[in-house]
Amino acid sequence: SVLLKISSLIDFATEKLHAYPYKDVPLCWRRLYTDASIVKSLCEIFIALRTEKEKESWKNIVKTLDMALIMTGAPGNGRKEMIFHLIKEVENIIKNIEENNRESNNITGSLTKQNTNLPTIKFPIPKLSSPSLATFTSHVNTLSPKPIILTSCLSHWPALSTNPWADFDYLLSVTGKERIVPVEIGAKYTDNSWTQKLINFEEFVEKWIKNPTNDGDIAYLAQHDLFAQIPRLKEDIIIPDYCFVDTKPYFISYNHVQYTPPSDVIINAWFGPQGTISPMHTDPYHNLLAQIVGNKYIRLYAPSETSKVYPFEQDGFLGNTSQVEIETPDLERFPLFASANYLDCVLEPGDMLYIPPGWWHYVRSLTISFSVSFWF
Repeated sequence: SVLLKISSLIDFATEKLHAYPYKDVPLCWRRLYTDASIVKSLCEIFIALRTEKEKESWKNIVKTLDMALIMTGAPGNGRKEMIFHLIKEVENIIKNIEENNRESNNITGSLTKQNTNLPTIKFPIPKLSSPSLATFTSHVNTLSPKPIILTSCLSHWPALSTNPWADFDYLLSVTGKERIVPVEIGAKYTDNSWTQKLINFEEFVEKWIKNPTNDGDIAYLAQHDLFAQIPRLKEDIIIPDYCFVDTKPYFISYNHVQYTPPSDVIINAWFGPQGTISPMHTDPYHNLLAQIVGNKYIRLYAPSETSKVYPFEQDGFLGNTSQVEIETPDLERFPLFASANYLDCVLEPGDMLYIPPGWWHYVRSLTISFSVSFWF
């Protein structure tokens, strides 16, 4: 049948996508996967409309389209817009089916939870209240810029006011319950048991955020361009003007890398329950981490402390990551770590942390947390 042939094309394109690092995948294979996914979805919509398929069939159509966005970014003239339109129409059909079947959404309430067991801050990061662009530009262009917390900069964001992301109902209404998202399963990406999984957003919120299991597993929607996949969510945030300041060349001494700004601001979402951990690592860009929901404990070490934080081998996958368990270090294996100097903070909703290129940073969520990072 036509559907079988199209599915075979998607399988073939998938093999090609996995044969290269993501940034090196030839455009032709991304286009093939995208176009085949769109055609498959159109065929399935045609069949579903003629045969009155159940909700599960419509959910699978959303999954096919989301996979095209996640796997390829949907290159090609009008492809992404077509996918967004199809998803919206299919979601409306699913909603009508649920209303006719009198199905209810059991996920209600707030993401906001207090944690009274906050860590002691020993070496606090300086704070600046809504600094001018000139002040911020001067700071990032110093010879060795240091982290600072910017306050009173996000109060105008809808995500923190009129469209609060701390509200389960609002978040699900915008993202769509059936949307597929990639999540990391495991305490941290340096663990052998760490893996990745694609699940629908409602399941992620219900199972991993609202009612986390006691089996030790943690799921984290981490470093994902959620806003390219679900543009409506991007309307609730505003790229800070600080991301567009002129930055001078910056030499990251520990790995001999020259900072080069990205062609555009790189935006990623970080959404997870209490206890998610990003092991201490470095990033190649200036970074503004905006906290929208919940609190995070963050510790930072300057590039000059690199020898004391024991990075993995530079030529490996974890070359930008420390081997040390930051809050429970093995000082017999890593004795120099005891003398490493650091800064730390608890990032709260409305705060934005500036992290210079090459600074080592460790992040642990103290509550349910939603953050957005801006690399520039």
